[in-house]
Amino acid sequence: MQHEELCNHLLALDESIRYVGLADHFGSLLVTVYRKGLEPLASKEETAKYASQLVLLTGAVSGGKFMSKVGKMQYVVGRFEHLVRATIPVVSDSYDKYYLLMSFDVDSNFMPVIDRVLAFLRENRSAF
Repeated sequence: MQHEELCNHLLALDESIRYVGLADHFGSLLVTVYRKGLEPLASKEETAKYASQLVLLTGAVSGGKFMSKVGKMQYVVGRFEHLVRATIPVVSDSYDKYYLLMSFDVDSNFMPVIDRVLAFLRENRSAF
């Protein structure tokens, strides 16, 4: 499955998803897709900067001795005034590491959607 195809598939899972992006382990955005008709809250440059900072922070939190005690990070969710953001680490069968970046409408029931995303990623791990 190609990166853009993956992001488009995930975007179509639920109406509450505003944005899906995929970043590599360096924090470089590979793909960004937005819900049709959505006016993004951040510019492309701001989104790229956010992705790189987030991957750096997420990598720092998920490494070292702490991870061996609490286990691997499955996802991180941040609720803001105007949206909800989720970050999900993705490791392919070939051990390529990516970060799935998503945003949701602030008033949405996003946890069941994240569960569906995680299930899809588990079921299709060999495809990317």
